[in-house]
Amino acid sequence: MGSSSDTPIDAATDFEELSARLRTQSDDAPGSDTEHVTIRSFDEVSSDSLSELLEAGENDASDPSDLAFVLSRANAELLLEREFDIDDVDELEDVLGRTVQIEDEMPDDTILLLDPDAVDGEEIRDPDAIACGIVGTDH
Repeated sequence: MGSSSDTPIDAATDFEELSARLRTQSDDAPGSDTEHVTIRSFDEVSSDSLSELLEAGENDASDPSDLAFVLSRANAELLLEREFDIDDVDELEDVLGRTVQIEDEMPDDTILLLDPDAVDGEEIRDPDAIACGIVGTDH
């Protein structure tokens, strides 16, 4: 992987495919003994919903300090419009205490919070280090 730049998760990742896999993965792992992705549903994109996702993700991840958010550009813009005290992604990162990666390929109905090492391309390596937020009819 080399040095970590502003994009902790490999930008070559197909985020649409990854999101689709993560969203169905919880369905495939109904047993409590099975590792699975944490899924939360939200009505809208807000700093509160991101904080809630962060809380859920931190509870499951072995090293919560590595977790980073991945948002679609539309969701990032929605968030910045709504949060009057947050002007840009840098401020959002400060508020959340996490890296925020904006990806054009991310579906607008999905927010990811994951340890960059939890995925390799579209392959899910460590489901416990991934939280997936599914956004309702916000658009």
